[in-house]
Amino acid sequence: MSEHIEHTAAVRPKETTLIYQPDGSALIETVQLEVRVVEGPGAPARCVLPDAGLTIGTSPACGFVLQDPSVSRQHLELCPEGDGVRVRDLGSTNGTLVSGSRITDAVVALGTPLHLGQTQLEVWRIVDQTPIPLSRRRRFGALIGSSVAMRQIYALLERAAETDVTVLLCGDTGTGKELAARALHDHSKRATGPFQIVDCGAVSPTLIEAELFGHERGAFTGADKERPGAFERASDGTLFFDEIGELPLNLQPKLLRALEAKEIQRIGGAKRLPVNVRFVAATNRDLAAEVKARRFREDLYYRLNVFRVTMPPLRQHPDDIPLLIEHFLGVHGRTLSADIVSRMQSLDWPGNVRELRNAVERAIVLAGAEAPSAPRTEGGQQPESDGSSMPVRIDSSRPFKDVKAELVESFEKAYIEDALQRHKGNISAAARESGIDRKHLERLIRKHGIDLKSLR
Repeated sequence: MSEHIEHTAAVRPKETTLIYQPDGSALIETVQLEVRVVEGPGAPARCVLPDAGLTIGTSPACGFVLQDPSVSRQHLELCPEGDGVRVRDLGSTNGTLVSGSRITDAVVALGTPLHLGQTQLEVWRIVDQTPIPLSRRRRFGALIGSSVAMRQIYALLERAAETDVTVLLCGDTGTGKELAARALHDHSKRATGPFQIVDCGAVSPTLIEAELFGHERGAFTGADKERPGAFERASDGTLFFDEIGELPLNLQPKLLRALEAKEIQRIGGAKRLPVNVRFVAATNRDLAAEVKARRFREDLYYRLNVFRVTMPPLRQHPDDIPLLIEHFLGVHGRTLSADIVSRMQSLDWPGNVRELRNAVERAIVLAGAEAPSAPRTEGGQQPESDGSSMPVRIDSSRPFKDVKAELVESFEKAYIEDALQRHKGNISAAARESGIDRKHLERLIRKHGIDLKSLR
């Protein structure tokens, strides 16, 4: 493990992320703020500065207890803020000095000497880097890939699964963030507990508070019975916030309080209920940029951004494309020609693994995927088949446009039904995953007469 100290960048304590090295190795980098006694009684001494702040003085009740008799019992409070640290003097006898001037409440840069009595304090940004070997896995849960990029991800997820640390999964759409969250849960000590998903982008803004925290009977119109929220339903398991960047701004303080206190209050309820859950969040947005644009709360961002894992886009590990295609084809019992696989491997796939999966399914219908050889019976005859593994039949005696139109119609209906089935009839979730505009998807549902109730 190596340690170095920086004073330049703003960061909240205990941020952990994966650093990729050019040689394929990886580092777990942990960043935290640390208060140090540089001069005076008890030097050297140090203490981590938590995100919630720290009280310093000679009282045993302080978070950082000093040995200097000229320091008041509760002398000052330090709290990370912006590019530095906020210093609040708590009415001390001898005061808090910066460059010889007494201050009562000010934000100072990291590394600025703080003088209180005979003691000099400084706040430093500490960066620890620990090398980790690549995972030997070729898959982790439903994540598939043997490339260096994916084995780096597996190594980090393995580490995170050993603890209850809050994990923030970042990356482009279609990179497998939900699969990573599920795998993280399945390999953790909470694997026997529930895995509860809250899709912040699919739930109506007017209903998401009730979805998170639940409600009591009669709390609002239509609440004819009490209903536990996602926090309660995830008890002893994992609560996964998908598309956390879509969470309404006015609800973010309530979520932050629940994360910090690990207790919730139902809508219309009078008491607070303790919750025992592990938190995982995912986003395809740049949350740091969202914070600067005031569309996402800074304190919630730092509470979620404890152990960050960035899922690599498919263009960064194209060697995994044939393996992924083989997996998708196996689900349908089909094969594709080597030429089609090669062409697929040469593309960029901006929609990543999700787009690749959709393309494979289209190829099965439209390009005429080859069926594997069917086993023969003892008499040399092929057994009867339901046709699920047969190639698409083309009748070239009919006009091209008619046959193509029928194939497209068949593909559209099958694809949309499958997408809606997997999302239990949730149109917003199906539209987002498939990359189809919601209004267009609704038109296709009406066109093909798909019954949403039968898919829920």
